[in-house]
Amino acid sequence: MPVQRDYVLRLLEVAAAALRRLRELLGAGTAAPDVIVEEARAAQAALFGDTWPLLQRVDAATATALIRDSRQLALWADLLAVEADATRLGGDADRAAYLTDRAAAVAAAAARAKGNSQ
Repeated sequence: MPVQRDYVLRLLEVAAAALRRLRELLGAGTAAPDVIVEEARAAQAALFGDTWPLLQRVDAATATALIRDSRQLALWADLLAVEADATRLGGDADRAAYLTDRAAAVAAAAARAKGNSQ
């Protein structure tokens, strides 16, 4: 299992770096909202690999039940929040509200998963 653990840690590091970069871009206003949205989606896809298409299609409760790692869930929630903020800046308030709600549901699942692992 050390190889699998190393792989997951690497995915988390890459996603965390992408999140930091996207937050900087969003805060500075130096990138177009649609660029930030695309990069946030790409980071989410990289974080979950082959599971990503399925996670996008199911409701938040089902999606979070499929992911056991609280760190992955927490990063996903943060990436969704950045995507929501950029989407809102891009003028799509309805999509932004959906993403904000999904981010909140994923963050709540991350907190529950973290509490269960301690």
